[in-house]
Amino acid sequence: MADDEKLPQVIMDPADYEALKKRLDELERKVENTNAELFQMAGKKVGRDVGILYGLVIGIILSYILPALVKIIQILTLKITIQH
Repeated sequence: MADDEKLPQVIMDPADYEALKKRLDELERKVENTNAELFQMAGKKVGRDVGILYGLVIGIILSYILPALVKIIQILTLKITIQH
């Protein structure tokens, strides 16, 4: 910044300044709450998607394991009935 440039200065009543500060703090709080809600909604969507993915993976695994398990149980029950 050059030496010949000066920053603008404003003179105002301290009561007005405090009122302005309170208003800005209130607006900042509202923005923070809105951002927090947006991040929370995004987190819920990601959680839902991960849950769906886990459900699909478990379903696919069970669709391959259960038929094999049923065959094993049938073979074991046949052996038990043949022995008696």
